[in-house]
Parts: sequence; C-alpha cells; structure tokens
Amino acid sequence: MRLQKTGFTIGLVRLNGLDFRKWIFRPGMRMDGLQMWWASGLRKRRHNGIDLRFYETGKGQEATLAEGTRIPLVYPGRVVKIIPDFLAGSVFVEAENKIHGNKKRLLTVYGHLIAESGAAGRSMDEGAIIGRLGKIKGGPVPLHLHISIVLVPDEITADKLSWKVLDEAEGVEFLDPEGIL
Repeated sequence: MRLQKTGFTIGLVRLNGLDFRKWIFRPGMRMDGLQMWWASGLRKRRHNGIDLRFYETGKGQEATLAEGTRIPLVYPGRVVKIIPDFLAGSVFVEAENKIHGNKKRLLTVYGHLIAESGAAGRSMDEGAIIGRLGKIKGGPVPLHLHISIVLVPDEITADKLSWKVLDEAEGVEFLDPEGIL
C-alpha cells in the first residue's frame, strides 16, 4: 500500500519556528534498521518506524528537536489509546479513512511524547497538536519522536493495543512512514 505525502514536517516546522532544511537519519533511525543510533550495538528486532531527532538547518548546520517540541497529527483521526513507553508515552491514532476490503484499520503511533491533555478519545484534524516531546523516564536513549504507520486487523481492538501486540500479532503490517512526512 502506498500512502500519500502529508503536511506533517511543514506543520512541525511552523508550529515550532524551526530553521529546517531536511531530516538527518543516522543508521538505525529508518524503517527496518537493526542498528542502535544512540549507542553501538544492534536492536533486539527490526525498527518498526522512523525516529526523528536530527535535522539540517537552512545554514547547513545540524540541530536536534528540543524538549517541548509540539507534534502535529499526521492524519486526521481519533486518539484510541495512550500508554506509557520507555521514554514518555505512546499515542495511538486511528485514521478517519478506513482501509476498505481488507478488514484493517490504519493507525499512526507516536512514541516518546507527552500527549495533549484531554486527547484520549478525541477526534482531531491533520496538523492538530497531539503532544509534545518529553522525556519522563531516564535511560541512555536521547529525546526523539518515533512514528509508526500500521495496518491493524479489525479484531485487534483499541483496548488490546500495545507495542507487544503490534510486534507479535498476526496480520499487523508496518508501513514505511518516511515518504509521507
């Protein structure tokens, strides 16, 4: 399945007043990467999305997303679950546009952020602020935004959603989000 480009990066840049030219990806930050980008070594499983932290400014310098960076919604949808993760929290948003004919729903999962107050259960438009980058828990992994785009079988209801279920359940399909951002 091919996804259409969204205004995510443009929205993130405008919301946060960034001097932005392009994303910078270190080995392991992209879809299916096996390397840890924050340390030497390999991940336990292939990376199921992309990690956004580094970007090039208009002057060609490297910069990083800061704590408090406001994160816009990739696709319009409803926040169906918010759970803790190893840095802060993960927000699961079910896209308004259902995938017809294959009994699957399209989810965007935003990892390692602090969800906007009152976001749970809300329907939101593309570009609305879903949360802010924040690191609640300690550890060696630096502040960053993880984004996964996932086709989830209808039988995996919102109450069952977790990273473990997405990684292990049959019929779950991770799509590469890099081209849409």
